[in-house]
Amino acid sequence: MHASETVFAQFTPEPGIACSAGVHFQRNLDETHSACRERRSPGERREIVSRAIHVSLTGAPLMMALLTAAVTLPIAVALAWRRLPGRAGGTVLRIGMILGCQAVAILAAGIALNRAFLFYDSWDELLGHHSTGAQVAVADAGQLVPPDGSQGRIQILTVRGKVSGATEQVLVWVPPQYDAATEAKTRFPVMMALPGQPGTPAGIFKTLNLGSNAMQAINSGQVRPFIAVIPPLSIAQPRDTECTDIPRGPQADSWLATDVKEAVIRHFRVTSERWSTIGWSTGAFCSSKMLLRHPTSFVAAVSIGGYFSAEQDHTTGNLFNGSRVLRNQNSPLWLIKHTLSYPVHLLIITSKGDRESWNGVHYADAKKAIAAASGIPGVGTIVLPSGGHNFSTYAPTVVPALEWLGKNAGL
Repeated sequence: MHASETVFAQFTPEPGIACSAGVHFQRNLDETHSACRERRSPGERREIVSRAIHVSLTGAPLMMALLTAAVTLPIAVALAWRRLPGRAGGTVLRIGMILGCQAVAILAAGIALNRAFLFYDSWDELLGHHSTGAQVAVADAGQLVPPDGSQGRIQILTVRGKVSGATEQVLVWVPPQYDAATEAKTRFPVMMALPGQPGTPAGIFKTLNLGSNAMQAINSGQVRPFIAVIPPLSIAQPRDTECTDIPRGPQADSWLATDVKEAVIRHFRVTSERWSTIGWSTGAFCSSKMLLRHPTSFVAAVSIGGYFSAEQDHTTGNLFNGSRVLRNQNSPLWLIKHTLSYPVHLLIITSKGDRESWNGVHYADAKKAIAAASGIPGVGTIVLPSGGHNFSTYAPTVVPALEWLGKNAGL
């Protein structure tokens, strides 16, 4: 660890809440050496390793370095080829150089895909290190919002679910207005944002560019100041629970609909009614599912690049214990077709070029969902003419989605 390393300081203003306030401090060399001599737990050692990795997994510097290496290494190999010895040692060296070039090219492609889809937001997540304590994987400069408070602030709420039995960290974004003296008694509306699978709260925050986009919508008067609650989607990593209460398994539906909501209401000045949801990919599936399964808890939902039928594969395991009834009850498309006899505020955002949402792979059924919801009051659609299943395609729709929630969910 370098003597001038910048790290986060976290503090706890309320029971159960820890704030990542962007407070920086410098550890001098003596303190660092003293700390390193102490006996540390495996979790603490992983934290030190994580701090030592200065290059963000999703940042531009790593991507540019790998792309540069992927281009220049083959050129260097070609220039050095004839200068290598011709015997067995030279052959081994040539094979090693070729394999090295291929490895760098594959790594560059993998990092590029991860930047597009945000499968993994940090090195710890990629390496399977799920930390405990009040912290969230935050990349790049170590902050999700500017330290001047112009885009609000982040708090981390540790939720111990009474219904689900899960204990996880939930990212909560509060706007600047939340701390204003004139709003000390105001209860703020809530939007729950749900990441894809795999994905993290910090990842979806960055994917939605939530701090900037929310303030843009608030400052324009299109939405009221609101609080964004961003829980982890899965409570049984690496299993994809599809936000389902699995028989004799993780209770992921109850985690989102009950445990997270009750904890946020206890710790923040928020309304207990008229919550809304917005989600990306698998989170979009869960967003529409929360609305349709829990209409008294959620009044509106936005699905961005999502699908609408419960899916089972090797990543989910047996979600429904063979029950067709349970599968139907967890499929938004089935619920739209068979249970909707009332207006519902659902915005479906998809792209005709998105084979994982619109139509293409076996679970892509946004086209069917739009057809099934045709004529139901309150259902809106944004169908992009092109663009694949990545957030570069959908980024321009975030502010319109927030404005739609402002009109339909009381934001």
